[in-house]
Amino acid sequence: MKNKAQKQAKNKHAKKLQELNKIAQEYFKLLSPTPPYNYRQGNYLEYAYIRNYEELGYTLESMLNVCIMALDGYEPNNPQRNIKEAHTHLADVLEFTKNLIPHEEFEFLDKSRHLLLIPNKEQ
Repeated sequence: MKNKAQKQAKNKHAKKLQELNKIAQEYFKLLSPTPPYNYRQGNYLEYAYIRNYEELGYTLESMLNVCIMALDGYEPNNPQRNIKEAHTHLADVLEFTKNLIPHEEFEFLDKSRHLLLIPNKEQ
């Protein structure tokens, strides 16, 4: 009797693990593993879209300008800082940052929580 209950519990956990793996494959989208031949192992951002080197340069410049304004305080008439269109730099950085929010992974966490913490009717 005890072995049967243990076997059922094991099967139930194996089923949950399979379902969890299935939804993980579906929802883990933001980070992708680096190829095995890459000297830097880890992950890279899948959804941080940069069209070309020019856009990358402007994005980096915007990030640095926002940091400078945060450290110095924003003064539009400061002759030492050549930061034109500060509102554009702020908007660019916020837009880039918004694209880093892992919505799919958050969905996965919700589904995982539901699967693992909320008892199913068939249990």
